[in-house]
Amino acid sequence: MRFNSFLKISLATVSLLALAACQTNSPINTDLTSLNSAVKRSPAFARPHNNLGLGLASYGRYGEAYRSFTKAIKASPASPSLYHNRGIILLKQRKYSRALTDFNKAISLNPSYDRAYVGKGNALAKLKRKTAALAQYDQAIQINRYNTEAYFRSGIIHQSRGSHRFAIVSFNKGMNFSSNSAELFFARGNSHYALRDYNSAKDDFSTASRLNPKSFDAYIRVARTSSKLGQWDDAYNAYVNAARRKSSSREAAVGRAKAYRMVQAAKKA
Repeated sequence: MRFNSFLKISLATVSLLALAACQTNSPINTDLTSLNSAVKRSPAFARPHNNLGLGLASYGRYGEAYRSFTKAIKASPASPSLYHNRGIILLKQRKYSRALTDFNKAISLNPSYDRAYVGKGNALAKLKRKTAALAQYDQAIQINRYNTEAYFRSGIIHQSRGSHRFAIVSFNKGMNFSSNSAELFFARGNSHYALRDYNSAKDDFSTASRLNPKSFDAYIRVARTSSKLGQWDDAYNAYVNAARRKSSSREAAVGRAKAYRMVQAAKKA
Protein backbone atom coordinates (compact mmCIF):
# COMPACT_ATOMS: atom_id res chain seq x y z
CA MET A 1 0.00 0.00 0.00
CA ARG A 2 1.58 3.28 -1.11
CA PHE A 3 1.60 6.15 1.35
CA ASN A 4 -0.45 8.35 -0.99
CA SER A 5 -3.54 6.34 -0.08
CA PHE A 6 -2.79 6.82 3.60
CA LEU A 7 -2.31 10.55 3.12
CA LYS A 8 -5.67 11.03 1.40
CA ILE A 9 -7.45 9.58 4.42
CA SER A 10 -5.34 11.61 6.84
CA LEU A 11 -6.22 14.81 5.02
CA ALA A 12 -9.88 13.80 5.10
CA THR A 13 -9.80 13.77 8.89
CA VAL A 14 -9.34 17.54 8.79
CA SER A 15 -13.01 18.01 7.93
CA LEU A 16 -14.01 16.23 11.13
CA LEU A 17 -12.83 19.24 13.12
CA ALA A 18 -14.59 21.91 11.07
CA LEU A 19 -17.94 22.09 12.79
CA ALA A 20 -16.38 21.78 16.22
CA ALA A 21 -14.41 24.92 15.40
CA CYS A 22 -17.56 27.04 15.19
CA GLN A 23 -17.62 29.45 18.09
CA THR A 24 -20.34 28.70 20.63
CA ASN A 25 -20.56 29.01 24.38
CA SER A 26 -23.01 26.14 24.78
CA PRO A 27 -23.74 22.78 23.18
CA ILE A 28 -25.12 23.06 19.67
CA ASN A 29 -28.91 22.83 19.63
CA THR A 30 -29.93 20.77 16.60
CA ASP A 31 -33.68 21.25 17.10
CA LEU A 32 -34.26 23.44 14.06
CA THR A 33 -37.90 24.06 14.97
CA SER A 34 -36.98 25.69 18.26
CA LEU A 35 -34.08 27.55 16.68
CA ASN A 36 -36.31 28.98 13.98
CA SER A 37 -38.85 29.96 16.62
CA ALA A 38 -36.16 31.83 18.53
CA VAL A 39 -35.24 33.75 15.37
CA LYS A 40 -38.87 34.71 14.81
CA ARG A 41 -39.16 35.95 18.39
CA SER A 42 -35.99 38.06 18.20
CA PRO A 43 -35.13 38.72 14.54
CA ALA A 44 -33.11 41.83 15.32
CA PHE A 45 -30.62 40.03 17.59
CA ALA A 46 -27.50 38.23 16.47
CA ARG A 47 -27.54 35.29 18.87
CA PRO A 48 -30.67 33.51 17.53
CA HIS A 49 -29.35 33.76 13.96
CA ASN A 50 -25.95 32.48 15.08
CA ASN A 51 -27.50 29.55 16.95
CA LEU A 52 -29.65 28.68 13.95
CA GLY A 53 -26.53 28.79 11.75
CA LEU A 54 -24.78 26.34 14.06
CA GLY A 55 -27.77 24.02 14.03
CA LEU A 56 -28.06 24.11 10.25
CA ALA A 57 -24.32 23.48 9.90
CA SER A 58 -24.61 20.36 12.05
CA TYR A 59 -26.97 18.95 9.40
CA GLY A 60 -24.68 19.94 6.54
CA ARG A 61 -27.09 22.64 5.36
CA TYR A 62 -24.27 25.06 4.66
CA GLY A 63 -26.07 27.44 2.31
CA GLU A 64 -28.75 28.13 4.90
CA ALA A 65 -26.15 28.31 7.66
CA TYR A 66 -24.25 30.92 5.65
CA ARG A 67 -27.38 33.05 5.36
CA SER A 68 -28.05 32.76 9.09
CA PHE A 69 -24.53 33.84 9.98
CA THR A 70 -24.79 36.73 7.52
CA LYS A 71 -27.96 37.91 9.26
CA ALA A 72 -26.18 37.58 12.62
CA ILE A 73 -23.33 39.74 11.30
CA LYS A 74 -25.77 42.41 10.14
CA ALA A 75 -27.24 42.48 13.63
CA SER A 76 -23.82 42.57 15.33
CA PRO A 77 -21.11 43.63 12.84
CA ALA A 78 -18.42 44.03 15.51
CA SER A 79 -18.57 40.40 16.71
CA PRO A 80 -15.45 38.48 15.58
CA SER A 81 -16.91 35.04 16.34
CA LEU A 82 -19.67 35.58 13.78
CA TYR A 83 -17.16 36.22 10.98
CA HIS A 84 -15.20 33.19 12.17
CA ASN A 85 -18.30 30.98 12.05
CA ARG A 86 -19.21 32.17 8.57
CA GLY A 87 -15.63 31.58 7.49
CA ILE A 88 -15.91 27.95 8.63
CA ILE A 89 -19.03 27.55 6.48
CA LEU A 90 -17.27 29.11 3.49
CA LEU A 91 -14.47 26.57 3.94
CA LYS A 92 -17.05 23.79 3.85
CA GLN A 93 -18.42 25.33 0.64
CA ARG A 94 -14.89 25.44 -0.82
CA LYS A 95 -15.03 29.22 -1.13
CA TYR A 96 -11.56 29.66 0.26
CA SER A 97 -10.79 33.25 -0.75
CA ARG A 98 -14.05 34.47 0.75
CA ALA A 99 -13.37 32.46 3.88
CA LEU A 100 -9.98 34.13 4.14
CA THR A 101 -11.69 37.53 4.05
CA ASP A 102 -13.97 36.57 6.94
CA PHE A 103 -11.11 35.22 9.05
CA ASN A 104 -9.10 38.39 8.41
CA LYS A 105 -12.08 40.45 9.55
CA ALA A 106 -12.38 38.37 12.74
CA ILE A 107 -8.67 38.93 13.44
CA SER A 108 -8.93 42.66 12.81
CA LEU A 109 -11.73 42.83 15.39
CA ASN A 110 -9.84 40.65 17.88
CA PRO A 111 -6.09 40.21 17.21
CA SER A 112 -5.91 37.64 20.04
CA TYR A 113 -8.53 35.33 18.52
CA ASP A 114 -6.54 32.12 18.13
CA ARG A 115 -9.34 30.19 16.39
CA ALA A 116 -9.51 32.81 13.66
CA TYR A 117 -5.79 32.33 12.95
CA VAL A 118 -6.40 28.59 12.61
CA GLY A 119 -9.29 29.28 10.25
CA LYS A 120 -7.10 31.63 8.23
CA GLY A 121 -4.41 28.97 8.10
CA ASN A 122 -6.95 26.44 6.83
CA ALA A 123 -8.06 28.78 4.07
CA LEU A 124 -4.44 29.47 3.06
CA ALA A 125 -3.68 25.74 3.04
CA LYS A 126 -6.61 25.14 0.69
CA LEU A 127 -5.27 27.91 -1.53
CA LYS A 128 -1.93 26.01 -1.67
CA ARG A 129 -0.18 28.66 0.42
CA LYS A 130 1.18 26.16 2.89
CA THR A 131 4.09 28.19 4.28
CA ALA A 132 1.73 31.08 5.02
CA ALA A 133 -0.70 28.62 6.60
CA LEU A 134 2.00 27.31 8.94
CA ALA A 135 2.72 30.87 10.06
CA GLN A 136 -0.95 31.31 11.01
CA TYR A 137 -0.98 28.08 13.01
CA ASP A 138 2.18 29.23 14.79
CA GLN A 139 0.48 32.52 15.61
CA ALA A 140 -2.52 30.67 17.04
CA ILE A 141 -0.20 28.60 19.23
CA GLN A 142 1.62 31.71 20.46
CA ILE A 143 -1.73 33.09 21.59
CA ASN A 144 -3.04 29.81 22.98
CA ARG A 145 -0.54 27.01 23.50
CA TYR A 146 -3.44 24.63 24.18
CA ASN A 147 -4.89 24.98 20.67
CA THR A 148 -4.78 21.32 19.65
CA GLU A 149 -6.18 21.96 16.19
CA ALA A 150 -3.29 24.26 15.32
CA TYR A 151 -0.79 21.50 16.14
CA PHE A 152 -2.85 18.95 14.23
CA ARG A 153 -3.12 21.04 11.10
CA SER A 154 0.55 21.97 11.20
CA GLY A 155 1.31 18.27 11.30
CA ILE A 156 -0.96 17.61 8.32
CA ILE A 157 0.91 20.21 6.25
CA HIS A 158 4.31 18.74 7.18
CA GLN A 159 2.91 15.32 6.34
CA SER A 160 1.68 16.47 2.92
CA ARG A 161 5.20 17.69 2.20
CA GLY A 162 6.72 14.36 3.17
CA SER A 163 8.30 15.86 6.30
CA HIS A 164 7.07 13.09 8.53
CA ARG A 165 9.44 13.67 11.43
CA PHE A 166 8.29 17.29 11.69
CA ALA A 167 4.71 16.08 11.40
CA ILE A 168 5.21 13.70 14.31
CA VAL A 169 6.65 16.52 16.43
CA SER A 170 3.51 18.58 15.77
CA PHE A 171 1.18 15.68 16.52
CA ASN A 172 3.08 14.95 19.73
CA LYS A 173 2.64 18.52 20.90
CA GLY A 174 -1.07 18.33 20.20
CA MET A 175 -1.30 15.14 22.22
CA ASN A 176 0.14 16.95 25.23
CA PHE A 177 -3.20 18.76 25.47
CA SER A 178 -5.57 16.23 23.92
CA SER A 179 -4.64 12.61 24.50
CA ASN A 180 -8.05 11.29 23.45
CA SER A 181 -8.12 12.51 19.85
CA ALA A 182 -8.53 9.63 17.40
CA GLU A 183 -7.60 12.00 14.56
CA LEU A 184 -4.24 12.84 16.11
CA PHE A 185 -3.30 9.20 16.68
CA PHE A 186 -4.51 8.22 13.22
CA ALA A 187 -2.52 11.00 11.55
CA ARG A 188 0.63 10.24 13.55
CA GLY A 189 0.25 6.59 12.65
CA ASN A 190 0.31 7.53 8.97
CA SER A 191 3.64 9.31 9.41
CA HIS A 192 5.11 6.42 11.40
CA TYR A 193 3.98 4.10 8.61
CA ALA A 194 5.61 6.30 5.97
CA LEU A 195 8.85 6.12 7.97
CA ARG A 196 8.44 2.30 8.12
CA ASP A 197 8.20 2.38 11.89
CA TYR A 198 5.46 -0.22 11.83
CA ASN A 199 5.43 -0.92 15.55
CA SER A 200 4.73 2.72 16.38
CA ALA A 201 2.24 2.95 13.52
CA LYS A 202 0.37 -0.09 14.79
CA ASP A 203 0.23 1.36 18.30
CA ASP A 204 -1.23 4.62 16.97
CA PHE A 205 -3.78 2.95 14.72
CA SER A 206 -4.81 0.63 17.55
CA THR A 207 -5.35 3.62 19.84
CA ALA A 208 -7.33 5.39 17.12
CA SER A 209 -9.55 2.32 16.75
CA ARG A 210 -10.20 2.26 20.50
CA LEU A 211 -11.04 5.96 20.58
CA ASN A 212 -13.24 5.68 17.49
CA PRO A 213 -14.46 2.06 17.39
CA LYS A 214 -16.67 2.75 14.37
CA SER A 215 -13.69 3.64 12.19
CA PHE A 216 -13.07 1.25 9.30
CA ASP A 217 -9.92 3.16 8.37
CA ALA A 218 -8.32 2.69 11.79
CA TYR A 219 -8.95 -1.05 11.81
CA ILE A 220 -7.78 -1.57 8.24
CA ARG A 221 -4.52 0.17 9.13
CA VAL A 222 -4.07 -1.97 12.24
CA ALA A 223 -4.48 -4.94 9.91
CA ARG A 224 -1.96 -3.63 7.38
CA THR A 225 0.70 -2.81 9.96
CA SER A 226 0.17 -6.14 11.73
CA SER A 227 0.68 -7.86 8.37
CA LYS A 228 3.90 -5.89 7.81
CA LEU A 229 5.09 -7.14 11.21
CA GLY A 230 4.05 -10.73 10.52
CA GLN A 231 1.62 -10.60 13.45
CA TRP A 232 -1.07 -12.59 11.71
CA ASP A 233 -3.37 -13.19 14.68
CA ASP A 234 -3.66 -9.43 15.18
CA ALA A 235 -3.99 -8.89 11.44
CA TYR A 236 -6.84 -11.40 11.22
CA ASN A 237 -8.75 -9.83 14.11
CA ALA A 238 -8.28 -6.35 12.68
CA TYR A 239 -9.47 -7.42 9.22
CA VAL A 240 -12.53 -9.01 10.84
CA ASN A 241 -13.28 -5.75 12.65
CA ALA A 242 -12.76 -3.75 9.47
CA ALA A 243 -15.12 -6.03 7.54
CA ARG A 244 -17.77 -5.59 10.21
CA ARG A 245 -17.62 -1.85 9.67
CA LYS A 246 -17.56 -2.03 5.87
CA SER A 247 -18.84 -5.36 4.61
CA SER A 248 -18.28 -4.30 0.99
CA SER A 249 -14.52 -3.89 1.46
CA ARG A 250 -12.64 -6.27 -0.82
CA GLU A 251 -9.39 -5.48 0.97
CA ALA A 252 -10.86 -6.56 4.30
CA ALA A 253 -12.19 -9.80 2.82
CA VAL A 254 -8.98 -10.69 0.96
CA GLY A 255 -6.78 -9.66 3.89
CA ARG A 256 -8.85 -11.66 6.36
CA ALA A 257 -8.55 -14.77 4.20
CA LYS A 258 -4.79 -14.38 3.84
CA ALA A 259 -4.31 -13.73 7.56
CA TYR A 260 -6.40 -16.80 8.39
CA ARG A 261 -4.22 -18.96 6.11
CA MET A 262 -1.07 -17.61 7.75
CA VAL A 263 -2.44 -18.28 11.24
CA GLN A 264 -3.32 -21.84 10.29
CA ALA A 265 0.06 -22.41 8.67
CA ALA A 266 1.81 -21.21 11.85
CA LYS A 267 -0.20 -23.67 13.93
CA LYS A 268 0.85 -26.54 11.72
CA ALA A 269 4.51 -25.58 11.71
